[in-house]
Amino acid sequence: METSTELRKVVYNVLLTQIQFGAYRCGERLPTMEETAARLCVSVDTVRIAYLKLKENGYISLSKNIGATVKTNYDSRETEQLIQAFFAMRKNAMIDLGNSMGPLFGNAQWIGLKNAGQDTLQAMESLLGEDRAAAPYAMLEHLNQKYSALNNPLLMRLVWQTFMFLHDPFFSLEENLQYFERSTDYLPDILTLCRKKDWAALRIAVDRSIARMSLALNRFYASRITLLSPENEITFFWSSYEKSRQLCYSFAMELLISISRGVHPVGSQLPSQKELAAQRGVSVSTVRRTLELLDSVGAIKSAKYAGTKVLPFEKTTENSDFSRPVLRRRLLDMARSLQILALSCREVSLTTLSSLDTHTIGQLCDELETNRQRRRGEVLSYFLLDQITVHAPYQALRTVYSELLRQFFWAYALRGTKGSQKTINAMYDPYFDVLIDSLRKADLPQFSAKLEELIIAELRSTLNTLSQLGISDAENILIPDQSIS
Repeated sequence: METSTELRKVVYNVLLTQIQFGAYRCGERLPTMEETAARLCVSVDTVRIAYLKLKENGYISLSKNIGATVKTNYDSRETEQLIQAFFAMRKNAMIDLGNSMGPLFGNAQWIGLKNAGQDTLQAMESLLGEDRAAAPYAMLEHLNQKYSALNNPLLMRLVWQTFMFLHDPFFSLEENLQYFERSTDYLPDILTLCRKKDWAALRIAVDRSIARMSLALNRFYASRITLLSPENEITFFWSSYEKSRQLCYSFAMELLISISRGVHPVGSQLPSQKELAAQRGVSVSTVRRTLELLDSVGAIKSAKYAGTKVLPFEKTTENSDFSRPVLRRRLLDMARSLQILALSCREVSLTTLSSLDTHTIGQLCDELETNRQRRRGEVLSYFLLDQITVHAPYQALRTVYSELLRQFFWAYALRGTKGSQKTINAMYDPYFDVLIDSLRKADLPQFSAKLEELIIAELRSTLNTLSQLGISDAENILIPDQSIS
């Protein structure tokens, strides 16, 4: 999920949308707070705050004996206006997210189902009896079960956010439940394929289901929403951090890249806090927090009156304090972000490369060659994934990958576990060879497969290191197998 504030806002907006769309009409009761909390997979306290805000704004009344009752009375014309305005404000973002679902989640769903235990399959089977009103939330629970074997709370926050932005409002319109009902055979088929271990057919079924949702969304906008979209639409947002966006994380990553490229050589002094603030156009307090982050991962050392010194790359691990709970939590989230990337990068990169012209692919090949000549093999993964955030054809892909890359910052603390620079480069050179050759030959599937192999290797290495550091939760993160070619 997101921060507690963001959660309350999302839950409030979900309930308000259902009232405005006529899912709950004047005089009708909302589900109890406990029921809503269970359906939306949030705490009762979060729901209570959302209900109180609905009461404060005059949408519902709250009674200890009766519960929450809708007070607002919309006629059919007002309801239609609200529906048109809501979806017009989100048209491009919702269609974009619908198109991004396959590359982002198709392989993750497939891998999750392949590794689902009998308890998970039985829990999914129990959802078959859910009534019509609970259909969208049965879908959310279904998604939770699909991904459960991956053991990744960060992934589940992303799934939850996409569901609330896309699926929940779409299925809040009763007319759209037809798209849910048409796929009633989907869940029994999935369960049968899982139990038969027919993985190829399972992948086809998963991809078909995701594509069906995107198709339904496009048809809905083409045939139902007539209001033109405003100039400033609402966009899809997700943060990989449970706390709100912090500029210091992206700034710290920028400084690390500058250090790795020799802009700030080992042993040199970084500019003063005031100079860095002026150069980057940020506050001194942001610079201070950024330097504290860099210090925590062993990249720099600050001393009063002596300035801030760039430490040797091979010393980063011994200069990091792995006993700090905050660093251990961040390293675990970094591993979880790697798993999401490992699960999605093959299809996301293929989708991205397929959208580029020959000239742009040639430029990418040249930049990759230049990157290799810098002899900093450990930044290869970041470089490649960063290119996706620049070139991906869908904004949702760029948003999600940008957020996941913010977690790469914490990998710097593990730099010393990879050995000498010569050893590191020898490990990454074969990847450079295949990736560069693939781009030169315009063999995009080979490039994407090699990228997936690289990210899976990075994930495996990271999890091994975290286990050695005694971060036990790392052992529960599933390492995906290579996806179907």
